[in-house]
Amino acid sequence: MPPNYAAARGRESARTMILALFAASVLWARPAAAATTAMQPNATCLRRCGDIDIPYPFGVGPGCHLETGDWTFRLTCNRSEDGRLRLYNYKIEVMDMSVRLGQLRIYNIINPWCYNATTRAMNEQHNWWYNMSITNFRINDAQNRFTVIGCNSLAYIRSLNDSADTYMTGCMAMCPGVSRMENGSCAGVGCCQTAIPGDLNAYRVSYEDKFNTSGIASFSPCSYAVLLEAAAFDFRTTYVTTDAFMADNDGKVPLVLDWAIGNKTCEEAKLNASAYACVSSNSECIDSKYGKGRGYLCNCSAGYDGNPYLLNGPTCSTAAKVLFLNPPTCHDINECEDGRFSYPCSVPGTCINTIGSFYCACPDKTTGNAYNGTCEDKKTQIGWQIAIGVTSGVVALIVTATCLYMIHEKRRFAKIKSEYFKQHGGLLLFEEMKSRQGLSFTLFTQEELEVATNKFDERNVIGKGGNGTVYRGTAKDGTTVAIKKCRLSNERQKKEFGKEMLILSQINHRNIVKLYGCCLEVEVPMLVYKYIPNGTLYRLIHGGRDRDRGVPRIPLALRLRIAHQAAEALARSTLEELEEEKYLSSQFLLVLGEDRLEEILDEQVKGEQSFELLEQVAELAKQCLEMTGDKRPSMRQVAEELDRLSRWSQHPGVARTPRRFWHCLVDRRARPQK
Repeated sequence: MPPNYAAARGRESARTMILALFAASVLWARPAAAATTAMQPNATCLRRCGDIDIPYPFGVGPGCHLETGDWTFRLTCNRSEDGRLRLYNYKIEVMDMSVRLGQLRIYNIINPWCYNATTRAMNEQHNWWYNMSITNFRINDAQNRFTVIGCNSLAYIRSLNDSADTYMTGCMAMCPGVSRMENGSCAGVGCCQTAIPGDLNAYRVSYEDKFNTSGIASFSPCSYAVLLEAAAFDFRTTYVTTDAFMADNDGKVPLVLDWAIGNKTCEEAKLNASAYACVSSNSECIDSKYGKGRGYLCNCSAGYDGNPYLLNGPTCSTAAKVLFLNPPTCHDINECEDGRFSYPCSVPGTCINTIGSFYCACPDKTTGNAYNGTCEDKKTQIGWQIAIGVTSGVVALIVTATCLYMIHEKRRFAKIKSEYFKQHGGLLLFEEMKSRQGLSFTLFTQEELEVATNKFDERNVIGKGGNGTVYRGTAKDGTTVAIKKCRLSNERQKKEFGKEMLILSQINHRNIVKLYGCCLEVEVPMLVYKYIPNGTLYRLIHGGRDRDRGVPRIPLALRLRIAHQAAEALARSTLEELEEEKYLSSQFLLVLGEDRLEEILDEQVKGEQSFELLEQVAELAKQCLEMTGDKRPSMRQVAEELDRLSRWSQHPGVARTPRRFWHCLVDRRARPQK
């Protein structure tokens, strides 16, 4: 730079500085004018000291800062020391300040405790303190840490005054070995950090005498303790072995302070308009994070930027624009042009700023999503809209048709179920159920039985026969049940089915399976009865699938006992209400009429009992198959006859006819009598 230019700049700066001091002295002597709102700075107030901007409510000199009854916002600017900015009446140097965050960064002094090689002892230890309790400053507990550096160092930080709510904590830095220290690590080896409580505005620091560097002065002569901004600190191992910590930082480190306006909440402050600090029409009030009684802050509303504590717009002094610049109040942010923001619209879109906001628009003759999509020619867009409209219409039509079809099918199925219910005697069943009280008979739905049998899975089949298929299932209450799909041969059976099932459900006998209910709304009616895990009677007698696996022989006596017990159960039940069945075994009657009984007997009973006993059993069966009901014995008579035959079969005096002589008996009986 040319010497003459530098000299000229120096003379201009001197004149500017003199003018600033003169204006400040005039303002100091002028009494404050009455105002209806919080006091506002005038255009001549100093707004920059050295390289640091001074936003309102801070200011240098009377009339340039917000008056809150303390020295929170009053600063001093020392021009002789390269524009050092300090808090008024304090030796605390200010680094910068933020109106939006409500923060102030200052320099905090580093206090070392060192070994004196001359006296061969530690320097006299002294406590040092920090007290801003008469201001609205609070030490930010989130961004600051109490930090101790050294190899045998223990320091304490505590409340300034001992009281019931005294705060105290400490941090110890040790060095098991110099090689164990790491740059950037402050975890106890050479460096230690600890958090501080919130709402702290005064403290004192001291070292523990028992931990000093007198024995390690050759490689670590000093200990350091200071409260500092954690983000601005980066530990170096040379801080322990040399005086680099003091030298590199000029004996001071950053510390973050929070500030607020007064000691009232937003709602309380708004009641006094003359003192309320949020004067910008585009501002909002925020209560201090430290709670009630700790003041409030002002912020610009969303979409605005600037200083919420100012009423007027940007003005400046013609004498010194740089020194007297007054930052603007909350003003609209031009999101479309502000370099702090990325372009908010898509590439073809056009950003249009509005008061407090913005919007994105597509260029002329185009349409689309200008925010994060694409803008297309309107003709193309219209074509797409037509295609989308037609497609949407077709889809809507299909959905509507599907819904209508489903409703129709649902109604059709409901009608079919109702018809089946009527066909299977459901109406008669209802009438019977109304006339009888205390019935434990359930009408199951098709859906319930499908769930119980897993949609009638073949793996759940436990029996098949001429009268239907039986499935194992699980009822809603977890009970295992047997579910039988019946086969009905004629209309009479269908109409009487429901009523007869109700009658059967009332049978309570140990030899008859309990019937729980039925399902009548299906083409093939279904029964639900108690599940018997030990298999069927058919399987017991004939063996079923296990016939070739050595099934135990079932003697005739046991067979007669089973028949007798079944007849007893039927005789004692209310089955006389049921219609008589007309099923006859024509094959049995034919064989019996031709005296060929042996041909149809089970191999297990042939030769076991006397042929006379077997003939009497067959004769009883023949009587039960009489075509005329009057000629058939009653169930009670059948039970009594079976009981007699059963006792006869067990009598030791009953002679057994060897199987090889049966044909003789049959032949003899077949000859005509003379």
